[in-house]
Amino acid sequence: MNVDAGIGADALAQAVVVDEITGEGRDPHYAPEEHGICANCETPLTGAYCHACGQSAHIHRSLLHMFEELLHGIFHFETKAWRTIPALIFTPGKLTRNYIAGQRTRYVSPLALFLFLIFLMFFVFSLTSSHYDVDNSGGKAETNASISKDLDAAKIKLQSLTAEREKLAKGDQKIESINQEINDTKIEIATLEVSLKAIGQLPEKNPEPNVSKDKKSKLSGTIDFSGDVNKGFDLALDDENVSSSTPWIKETLKHAAQNPELTLYKMKSAASKFAFLLMPISLPFLWLMFIFKRRYVMFDHAVFSLFSLSFMTILIMFVAILSKCNLSGVAAFFTMVVPPVHMFAQLRGSYALTKFEAFWRTIALLFIALISLIIYALIVVGISA
Repeated sequence: MNVDAGIGADALAQAVVVDEITGEGRDPHYAPEEHGICANCETPLTGAYCHACGQSAHIHRSLLHMFEELLHGIFHFETKAWRTIPALIFTPGKLTRNYIAGQRTRYVSPLALFLFLIFLMFFVFSLTSSHYDVDNSGGKAETNASISKDLDAAKIKLQSLTAEREKLAKGDQKIESINQEINDTKIEIATLEVSLKAIGQLPEKNPEPNVSKDKKSKLSGTIDFSGDVNKGFDLALDDENVSSSTPWIKETLKHAAQNPELTLYKMKSAASKFAFLLMPISLPFLWLMFIFKRRYVMFDHAVFSLFSLSFMTILIMFVAILSKCNLSGVAAFFTMVVPPVHMFAQLRGSYALTKFEAFWRTIALLFIALISLIIYALIVVGISA
């Protein structure tokens, strides 16, 4: 099917080229100057393409050519993706080594691949996870009130920004920044409204006055991505039992106990936004593992880290789908066995290590991954609470 589609795309491209060469189908009113100046950067042209920005000298105005560009973009991405993802799964060491050695156009950039997979992972989570249940005597009303308060503040901010923009003269440099703030505020308003609907109720106009903050807030949900709430986890926090030697940690825990739904919502949002932090968090540890191998620089470790994180993202999505299909045993097997095996193969292939060198570094990398996840989780909780 892909071969047939590719042949069709090539045939369509050839037809477009022939059409452009012969001049048939062109609008004479929009015929470009083949050797004038570049329409994009205004550089004098010396051939069919601009030597400064790479844009073609011929500027098309046909729907057929636009469709051909779409097909070319799709199949060009598929070619790189289908070359990168299988290599990432089955030969991660060779992929990392080839990319570091300079084979860049053959593969998808590790950073672009990781960011795309993070987006795809949270999309898969939204399809495979179910809504959590809250057994909270008063926490729900408090959460609704808190979200409603934030929503009202955001609406007031939007009105203020809109009024401020109307007072500015046209062409003022502040308009662009205010427009950006207005767009961000609109997104915040829409997100808060969705969170209210997700909780299941609109905020109560007259909340019960006898709601006690001393009551225990109990949150029941799931962390195994399976959507099976019956096998979830229980988090019980009591304001009186929350203790810590650090005041801000104690305050954060108390806030999370009082607003569990809001905290989970913020954590999910922050986890997706700041997932890229996993790479810089792990870099110092990778550097320490190869401190005596000076030929490897930080860029090499960054490429290794991004490809490794990309594979783990694919694995998490695969495990989530297995769990959704009630294959928890198979999902647990892949979760326990696949990560160390993949780390071993990637370490040995990327850094040209012996089996023993790759083995002890795999053990160290597992601890590094655990430490990095703990630091990342603390950052997410600190931002969310």
